[in-house]
Amino acid sequence: MFESLKNLLKHFTGSQESTSATQGNSTQEAKTTSSTADAGNVQYITLGQFNLGLGSIGPDNRKDIDQNVLNQMYRAIASGLFNVPVNNSVPEICVDGRTNKSGYRKSAPCAAGGTLSIVYGSDLGSNSLAADINEVQLTTQTINKLQEKGRQTGVHGDDHSDCGCGACSKAPTIYQHITERINDLASLTNQLGINITESEKESIVQQAKNRLSQADFFAENRASVVQAAQDTGADYEELVGQHNELGIAINTRTGTTVDRSAIRSKYGPQYDMFVVDAWTFGNAAKDINSTGNEADEQRIAKAITLQNVATASILGHGSLPIIPIA
Repeated sequence: MFESLKNLLKHFTGSQESTSATQGNSTQEAKTTSSTADAGNVQYITLGQFNLGLGSIGPDNRKDIDQNVLNQMYRAIASGLFNVPVNNSVPEICVDGRTNKSGYRKSAPCAAGGTLSIVYGSDLGSNSLAADINEVQLTTQTINKLQEKGRQTGVHGDDHSDCGCGACSKAPTIYQHITERINDLASLTNQLGINITESEKESIVQQAKNRLSQADFFAENRASVVQAAQDTGADYEELVGQHNELGIAINTRTGTTVDRSAIRSKYGPQYDMFVVDAWTFGNAAKDINSTGNEADEQRIAKAITLQNVATASILGHGSLPIIPIA
């Protein structure tokens, strides 16, 4: 689904011309310039360049970091220094940069919400007209299907809220964001080498609208979705502390993820990263696609990608840079 890794790295480091999302009046151009993360001589694209990043998590909102250390961290992550092997080949744990109370995080493939990324991505990309299933039922159904294929599944919460997973707690908002900002989101995915066609965008947006208008699709008690996943056999992590993520690592090295504990150990506990193991998305789409149709599989993989980008945009600040690991 990705273009060559060489082109992907070229996109990420901003060496191509800016997309249409970064063009416009002088105010927008100034915003684009200020939202490009400069790590040494390498510039990384940021959410803000695509009119994305409505949240607060990002380096511009931090006063406890050293810019030189941050630049060193970005370069080390991009080089693959912190990549470690994993056994699973579909998303299992969340992109969340936090760890458990012991400072540990399981080494497993990451996506926004862990296994819930597959739940939401497969829903958005499925083109299903079924209105007789709700979010909790869909979560149970998806996890059962993955476990039948021998996949490990996982979700998380935290130590200070009812539903400590942003991808879950804000799922209705993320669906709404996709309906409202599909072109901006797709512009970013295009920079990642993933071209979402007009028909695919229309299909995904329509499915999001269908779910938003479907009575009682989204659970009022957001923690009940995580609980349903646990009840179906998904592993559960309790993460602690506040969000200190300073970037989004997009990992395309098959069979690996990024060791968050090692990053903290080297640079300090205030230096965290969101981790997206993008190499797993095609595998997840193949596992969950029930039609056997390649076009459906591709649309689901792209919908998983959109769910990850939209989650980052809702939670993250425009200053969040995207760090490629090619």
